[in-house]
Amino acid sequence: MNLPKVHIFLAGILCVFSGPTLCSKDETRLVKTLFNGYNKVVRPVNHFKEVVVVTVGLQLIQLISVDEVNQIVSSNVRLKQQWVDVNLKWNPDDYGGIKKIRIPSSDIWKPDLVLYNNADGEFAIIHDTKVLLEYTGKITWNPPAIFKSYCEIVVLHFPFDLQNCTMKLGTWTYDGLLVVINPESEKPDLSNFMESGEWELKDYTALKHYVDYACCPGVPYLDITYHFLMLRLPRYFIVNVIIPCLLFSFLTVLVFYLPTDSGEKMTLSISVLLSLTVFLLVIVELIPSTSSAVPLIGKYMLFTMVFVIASIVITVIVINTHHRSPSTHTMPNWVRKLFIETIPNMMFFSTMKRPSQEIRQKRLFPIDMDISDISGNPTPTAVTYQSPIIKNPDVRSAIEGVKYIAETMKSDEESNNATEEWKFVAMVLDHILLLVFMAVCIIGTLAVFAGRIIELNSLYS
Repeated sequence: MNLPKVHIFLAGILCVFSGPTLCSKDETRLVKTLFNGYNKVVRPVNHFKEVVVVTVGLQLIQLISVDEVNQIVSSNVRLKQQWVDVNLKWNPDDYGGIKKIRIPSSDIWKPDLVLYNNADGEFAIIHDTKVLLEYTGKITWNPPAIFKSYCEIVVLHFPFDLQNCTMKLGTWTYDGLLVVINPESEKPDLSNFMESGEWELKDYTALKHYVDYACCPGVPYLDITYHFLMLRLPRYFIVNVIIPCLLFSFLTVLVFYLPTDSGEKMTLSISVLLSLTVFLLVIVELIPSTSSAVPLIGKYMLFTMVFVIASIVITVIVINTHHRSPSTHTMPNWVRKLFIETIPNMMFFSTMKRPSQEIRQKRLFPIDMDISDISGNPTPTAVTYQSPIIKNPDVRSAIEGVKYIAETMKSDEESNNATEEWKFVAMVLDHILLLVFMAVCIIGTLAVFAGRIIELNSLYS
């Protein structure tokens, strides 16, 4: 069979541009001799029962992206393959000492290695680069490739997640009795790996498997599976998602520190809720949109939203308590005993004056005072004599007027006392809720993230 025209053309181009010292007739003659009668469809063995041993090495150059929604990992790799072609051997002494040549990979037999867990349209390597051919027949082919492999992404602990992704490589048509593939080493080559800003490779290994398929019992098919244990770097999500949500929670706590008389409690609560809603709409694209599990960051955002809504509901109750009056509500004895007499004595605002104390200090008349004392009688029970002045209708009318005024003042005093008691109860509720919500904010944040962070630290400590 004649030499393919492409080989003659390449040899001629090489001679023209390299000059007589670098390109000689020896190389042209060598290429012509090697490919004279060469069939790239037939396995390069001396006997059909012999196997072709292919050594496979994976060099990871770059982790391009990880698509959590579609569960696709894109990576830039170099897939090194080495085997011996018995039909491509020569004696260097017969060809001017040439020991190595480079020839197109499309003109020789190659193992049909494919990426089994491919998630793209191309399963095999489509870029045909040249191979390095040595005089012993050893062929080294190291083509570049962009692999898009399927990886089951578990987002349960996002953004503190640890993913185990694989690349499964094997021959598509040749079984283990025809082509044997062996890993070059126990680990993929990361000597030229470019660090990712989102992921850190914690562990990686290569494992060889023998698989018996139902279609072909007793015939093993070989594959090499590369495992990559990847830890997400969470700094971006901590700064842009977790810390803002935490700040919104602390703003919610401040609602209970704001005095009710200011009239701005509900304004602050609604403003925090609206700000949180807008913030969640902005960052929703950062969270994996999958229904397989609720990620940690999704749980925390839900916790923050419920936290803010709960503060609004409780703030309405506190404001309602603050504005109660004797004409609409009667304070139960247990409320007075619990929130006015008991709880303030156990908390840091125990030195504050109770409403009953302030009213007692401001009383104009004793509780048991008889209004008739103003008539001038020192001891009305001991003296039965009444002054003629009292019998005067004008004087009696004046005394009745004064008595009415005193009773009205007493009624207003009691009403103000009851109103102040309701305000004091609302203030006590504010102080209690301030402490409760602050504790819930801190404990809730730790409950969501602390367990996973401790687990990762113990795993790699």
